[in-house]
Amino acid sequence: MQVKIFKFKTPHPLVEEVREIKADCSSDALTHIVPPLGYPEIIFYVGHLNQIKNVNCRNGLVKGQYNTVQKIDFIPNYHFLSIVLKPYGLKQLFGLNAFELLNAVIDVEAHEACNSLVANIKDQPIDSSLILQLAQHMLEFPTYAVSEVTKAFIQAVKTAPLDTIKNSAKDLGLGLRTLQRNFKNEVGLTPSEYLRIIRINRIERRLEETSDMFEIIADFDFTDQSHLVKEFKQWRNHAPKAFLRQKLLLSDQLPAPEYIYL
Repeated sequence: MQVKIFKFKTPHPLVEEVREIKADCSSDALTHIVPPLGYPEIIFYVGHLNQIKNVNCRNGLVKGQYNTVQKIDFIPNYHFLSIVLKPYGLKQLFGLNAFELLNAVIDVEAHEACNSLVANIKDQPIDSSLILQLAQHMLEFPTYAVSEVTKAFIQAVKTAPLDTIKNSAKDLGLGLRTLQRNFKNEVGLTPSEYLRIIRINRIERRLEETSDMFEIIADFDFTDQSHLVKEFKQWRNHAPKAFLRQKLLLSDQLPAPEYIYL
């Protein structure tokens, strides 16, 4: 598998990054385990139609947020381009109530904006020039308003210590009721779900660095090991150590990406 990640030196208002994923050979297939959260994406198939076996979309799909683990099987010789949106991108770009796409996808052909992007991608080499062209084209789309309270909350929890929603909103000077009212429509998850999944993602990264479960229990305020295992299994479907073993089995499908800065 070849992985290229296109990053914007100047942040794009709609797009987090763009990823190109390509098989090494015609017999190379891919089983992709999608963890909860991530980002909403617009996935375009390059060179072949109907690339995901268990999703009936010809040219690609729009993926919502996940709060459960998903398994996706790509055909051999897969090649696709993923435009990774901001967490609130579904609302911003399509005007969708994002919770309607929780754990779900829709066909790219269902939206005129996506069809215009498909037309730009067809028969074009995937390079920096094309990515910049797509990014510029997306800026010409009419967009829908997203509340500042949602944006402020997402930005804050990227680096801030995780706390309860009530305390986080208070520390940020955000209205709790306003945040709760807007966030699910605009992101697809409740603020509480979002915080818990961010927390599990951080725990997963720590598990890759250390096998000391007691250190993790202390650092993330679990009462004991059974409390950690129970919460981890809720979001990853496996106990922590079993999950790490599974990821190791997938490691040959997840090479270090090539980063390209635009």
